[in-house]
Amino acid sequence: MKLMNAYPRISDLEAKAKQRIPKFAWAYLHSGTGQNRLRDKNQEAFEAIQLTPRVLAGRIVPDLKTHILGQAFTMPVGIAPVGLTTMIWPGSEKMCARAARDAEVPMTLSTVAGETIETIGKIADGYGWFQLYPPRDKDVRNDLIKRAADAGYKTLVVTVDVPSPSRREDMGKTGAIVGSRSKTGITPRILWQTMQCPAWSFSMLNAGGRLRFKTLERYADNNQLSDISAYIGEQLNAGSDWQAMEEIRALWKGPMLVKGVLHPDDAKALIAIGVDGLVISNHGGRQLDGAPTSLQQLPIIRKAVGSDVFLAFDSGVRSGLDVVRALALGADFVMMGRPFLYGAGAVGAAGPGHVLDIVRDEITNVMIQLGVRQPSELPAYLTDKATG
Repeated sequence: MKLMNAYPRISDLEAKAKQRIPKFAWAYLHSGTGQNRLRDKNQEAFEAIQLTPRVLAGRIVPDLKTHILGQAFTMPVGIAPVGLTTMIWPGSEKMCARAARDAEVPMTLSTVAGETIETIGKIADGYGWFQLYPPRDKDVRNDLIKRAADAGYKTLVVTVDVPSPSRREDMGKTGAIVGSRSKTGITPRILWQTMQCPAWSFSMLNAGGRLRFKTLERYADNNQLSDISAYIGEQLNAGSDWQAMEEIRALWKGPMLVKGVLHPDDAKALIAIGVDGLVISNHGGRQLDGAPTSLQQLPIIRKAVGSDVFLAFDSGVRSGLDVVRALALGADFVMMGRPFLYGAGAVGAAGPGHVLDIVRDEITNVMIQLGVRQPSELPAYLTDKATG
């Protein structure tokens, strides 16, 4: 209750996290690309979606339980993959995995997270999903898929919207170590930024004192950050094609989602080759500043693939109200990335769990205000439907 009083909204956690995270790491987490217009439009798009309450519905007890992809979850919300999480807040992958396990929702581990597939799979205890950036080297790709299956991950999320690094100008301006096109390594400027954030620095020392990509280290020539970064740039920005997608589908025996879909023709073609669902996402506005918002494309893709295809939504979600809006527009499930790092950065280990508490409470309250008992009822409450 103390956390809910101090940080009742995700925006409250964001403000606190910004004070505690070094500028170069904050730039990676918060920025988009170009002028950051798409990043901002992703959030602004939600504000245009209105929901019309109905009255005299009696006592409303919303049921958020969700059964998708062969798993049961307590609500239609999961933790999206975020790369370089160790740099943003040391130990945050473990924090998110514990929070997901305890809340019984999925946590998606990025290929470029700081912990290994095996470590997070054990902590998530059946609630882990694995996000794959398909490497150029097929042997590495196949081994990553095998490791995820062996570690108990239930769903594979293949990200396809990063054909090359974007410019990420705001990162370069901070002198970012990795994650931008103008990597500089450890400099006095970076050291000064870390000195201004003692809680982050202390957490980094406890985590081993340096940024690592533990899942990928076994494949690179050595574990030096510069070499790992070069390896990631060479292997994970290779530009996947349709043949690779079909090969991955054949290798992975469980549910498989493809993340980063915005065009309805791509959506239909992916369903045709046997993927189990799609994640409608523009990578949080981090790749192409002129792309459409994910929320704009969601109903278009829903219409193209029909009502039976599983659609998850990602990009710009900052509240339980946003979750409800995405569900009303046709999503079956909603994924959030940045908010969980805001939570970790603001209050540490309890942060990701607190984000889930906020979102659950907000969804429940919004549904009561509307007079809705089940998320499946939400499309009928869109204001344009109510007014014709």
